[in-house]
Amino acid sequence: MALREFVEEFTAGEQQVSLSIVNSDQPPMVEEMLDSLFTEQPISVSEATRVLSDADVVQLRRDGSIVAESSFTDVRNSVLAVNSDIYVTGARPLEEVRTPEVIQNLEGTPFHVRGYPAGTKGKLLLIEISRYIESLALQHGRGELHTGFQRLSRIVDERGTERAYERLTDTDLDIHVYGTGDPDRVRPQALTAHSENAPEIKNGWFVVFTPPPEADVEGAALVAVTDDNDEWNGVWRIGTEFAERVRTHLTERYGSA
Repeated sequence: MALREFVEEFTAGEQQVSLSIVNSDQPPMVEEMLDSLFTEQPISVSEATRVLSDADVVQLRRDGSIVAESSFTDVRNSVLAVNSDIYVTGARPLEEVRTPEVIQNLEGTPFHVRGYPAGTKGKLLLIEISRYIESLALQHGRGELHTGFQRLSRIVDERGTERAYERLTDTDLDIHVYGTGDPDRVRPQALTAHSENAPEIKNGWFVVFTPPPEADVEGAALVAVTDDNDEWNGVWRIGTEFAERVRTHLTERYGSA
């Protein structure tokens, strides 16, 4: 098994996935903002008027059935009106991550994202879900968190990432980080650093939270892979069974300490 195979395995079956801005009071450019975020994704975006719905909500549908709903304000504030710097610099700490349900429930949908300058929003969706999983781990405070950074130096080079992992080590989580480079540079030292030159580590992006067996919280896993560091194929799933599959792969191949 390889990380790349999880992307295909975790993709849900053929479904029609759509987002609708319902009873919008927003300017016409609003739909364009949301549409541009999903331009290369298997998700259609539209506006709709529905008598029994509130104003300015975003509805997620699968095969015509509503599976999640969020206020447009929450969607705008989490992914539309921000860029990746908000996380790189630490302007939004993990405690303040509020990922809308319509974004969370895109689990199982395959994503193809481009970094700057090829894509306007780049990898923001995957960054948002990465922070969502990290915040989930922080809230529970126990279990295991496994994160792939491609380069271990990114943990200290990106102030926001360093702050996030400093906060995570204040908990009882068992935290493992993966990437190439010198593990002695990794801070905080409470992290277990795996320095690996394996292609899937150099070209893999993953955030995996597995709670303890007795926990009443679900785990989650995001897995994405690249061939050129500019374009990524990824998917995320909410559910301990998915997270456990990836965790087992990582610990069996790269050790648990």
